[in-house]
Formats: sequence, C-alpha cells, structure tokens
Amino acid sequence: MLGGSYVALARTADRVTHKTDRVVSVAPRVSVLSARRAPNTLSVVTRTGKVSRAFANIASDFPSQSCVAVDWMGTRLGSINPSKALIPASATKLITAAVALEVLKPEFTYTTKVLGSLDAAGVVSDLYFVGGGDPVIVRNEYVASEKYPTTSGTSLEKLADSLVAAGLRRVTGSVVGVDTRYDSLRFVDVWPDEFHYTEAGPLGALVVDDGVVLGQNTKPDDPAVSAAIELQNLLSARGVLFGALARRDVLPSDVPEIASLQSAPLSAIVQEMMVNSDNNTSELFLKEIGFASKGIGSTAAGLEVVKEQLVKWKIDKDVQLFDGSGLASDGRVSCETFMSLLSTFSTVMPNLMAVAGETGTIRDTFDGTSVAGKLRGKTGTLNGVKALVGYVPVTNSDPVIFSLLMNKPGIDNQGAYRSIWYSLADVLNRASASPSVEQLTP
Repeated sequence: MLGGSYVALARTADRVTHKTDRVVSVAPRVSVLSARRAPNTLSVVTRTGKVSRAFANIASDFPSQSCVAVDWMGTRLGSINPSKALIPASATKLITAAVALEVLKPEFTYTTKVLGSLDAAGVVSDLYFVGGGDPVIVRNEYVASEKYPTTSGTSLEKLADSLVAAGLRRVTGSVVGVDTRYDSLRFVDVWPDEFHYTEAGPLGALVVDDGVVLGQNTKPDDPAVSAAIELQNLLSARGVLFGALARRDVLPSDVPEIASLQSAPLSAIVQEMMVNSDNNTSELFLKEIGFASKGIGSTAAGLEVVKEQLVKWKIDKDVQLFDGSGLASDGRVSCETFMSLLSTFSTVMPNLMAVAGETGTIRDTFDGTSVAGKLRGKTGTLNGVKALVGYVPVTNSDPVIFSLLMNKPGIDNQGAYRSIWYSLADVLNRASASPSVEQLTP
C-alpha cells in the first residue's frame, strides 16, 4: 500500500533539523524609538496578546492525544503538540482539495457522454453512457433526499432532455454504462466492511446519485449499472422505448456522440466536497488526480501524486495517507501540516469551507456563539476522533488560522468535543482589527 511508504510517525515525530542562524543587517527606515514605529508595534502586540493569553487559559482543556495550533498575522499565538501526527479523519479532505486544485486546476470540468448510432427515425440499438469521472451527477429527487444536499450537481435530467431533443425515440437494446476511465476497485482496501455502501462507494468513473437507484433499498454492486438504470428510467419517463434492461460493457470503436454533459468547475465541486464532507467525491478526486498525472485512475496512483505534491510543498513529514476522504483510521497528519496548507491556500480555501451555524457539517454547530456565521471550517469524525481546521475572518486583516485534532475514546460525542470547540472558538474570536495604528498614534 502506498500509504505505508509515508514516513513512519514513531520514528520521526520528534525529529528536528537544526539550521545555522544567519544574521542579516538591515538599516531600519524608521528609528527604533520613533513615534511612527511604536503605534504599529503596539497595535500588533496588543491585538495578538489578547488571543495568546486566552489560548493559554484553555490549554489544559485539550486531551493529551491532541494537537492544536493558532496563527494570526504570521505569528504563532498558541500551540500544543503541533508536530504530533494524529488521525485526522475527514480533515484529510483539505489535503485532497488542495492537491486537486493544484494538479487539476480550479477551472477543470468533467465531461460525461452518451454515444450511439442514431438513425433518422430516432432509433438506436444501444446507448453508451460513458463516465468521465464526474462524482456529482444527480437526479433532482435524490438531492431532495440528502442530509447535506449536493450543491453543484450535474443534472441527469438535463442529459435525458438533451437526448430527446436530439431526436431519440427508441432503443432496441438498452442504456449501457461504461466506466473504463478508472480501475474497477469499488472500495479502499483498508476501510472496514461497515463503511461499504454507507459511508462511501461503490466507486467508479460513472456514478449517479452516489450509486443509488431511486426506489431500491440497497445500492447495486456496480455503479455503472446503477447509472445506466437511472438514465434509462428518466428516458422511459420521457416516452423513449427500450428493448432490454440496462447493463455495463465497454465502448465499441467508432460510435458517434449524441449528447454530452459538462460539470460545474472543479472549484465548485471542491466546495461541495468540503462543505458536505462528501466521501465519494473525495475518493473520485483521488482517482482523477492519478488519471491526470499518471494515466492510471486508481487510489494508489492518486496517493502517489499527493505524496509528490506534499514533497514539493515540503510538508510531507510524518504524513501517512491511505485514501482521499479520511475514512481510513490508519491515516496520520499533524496540525503543522494543516497549518501550512491553510496558510498557502488562505485566499481560496475559506470560501470553499462550511460556515459555522449555517452550512454543511457545522450548520448545527456554534449556534449562538461569537463565531456563528464567521468561522469557516472542515470537520473530521471517526470513532474516538474529532477534528476541526479552518479560519476565522478578521475585518481588514488576515484571517486567524487554526487546526485542532483530538484522538481519545468518546471524543466524537457531542458532550465531549463541543465544549472544547466552543472554548477555542471564543479564543479565535478575540482577534480583532482594533486597536488600530491610528488609534494608538500620539
């Protein structure tokens, strides 16, 4: 497993590389004792001091198996075990998101196609429904049933309408699902069986409604067949006749395209993944990353690319990843790694995260607190794991950046983690734009 090649926590967690200090002489533009310098320094010291003192007051609240870090205006205001690698759970999606944006680019779109030899009478032998990896193809009815509704979905109804508009009237065979862009592994091998079909999967290059067939109690094993069934059902409802049941197969050569469907830009799908903590989307991102960089649409290839990118960013130390979603409890990441990513993507990532008390996995959290409607975060939850990483915006200033990973039996229970989250949120909210330099100027 590629994740196993990552640097082992036990051997390297406390390793430090010392660098020789260099003294650089710079002539100050303003005298150190100048009245023009003092207000600026005093403003920063006063503002950051409020946060660091408040953090010190809650330091004992965190479990021993925790890492915490708080940065603002380029200064570390508080931390506990920031380099300790812990189980990150779904906070892993921040890494997946960052690498996807870097490798695939924010403007990237998925293309899903339907091919077939349509004659003048609107008759075709088979319709080939070819997956391009789009993780958010959905029917309207499915979105209405979701706990966290898909926000940037690709409409299957739109594709069905396009086929009818192209003149399709009858299919002597069936809709044929084609998902050869990625490998045929439906689940990550280190996931426990109870996660299969529920937390994520089955995975494939052609997935509609997360593999669900509306009206069926369980997901079929093959997501390409599920997708073909759903498209065939929509076409039947529009009066198209079929001669056989939907199935899965490969695409023959020289079959013309009848219609295609473009997804929203990658940045919008990343936002959906981050806000809703969408496991399927994160895993399919990983396969697409592998396909784009290695020509192999697999979890293993995607993890290899992620590792290479973290090395380029010089934040690969102690990182162990086994999937893109964080469902693998063998994963290990430090708060310091998250802080580096949050800092690097600080102009982009806040707008891609859930908003406290309003959206996604923290829509029901922080109600009535000082950070409601302000804090942007990515959560993570497994048995004995609770994570929260993100930002608190500050008017006319850089956002406060924070990471918190807690590994302790029972910490995923609301009664255990919420009080800690709320205490930390109060600390973060003490960052403010005042007193300003102008207010302190003599």
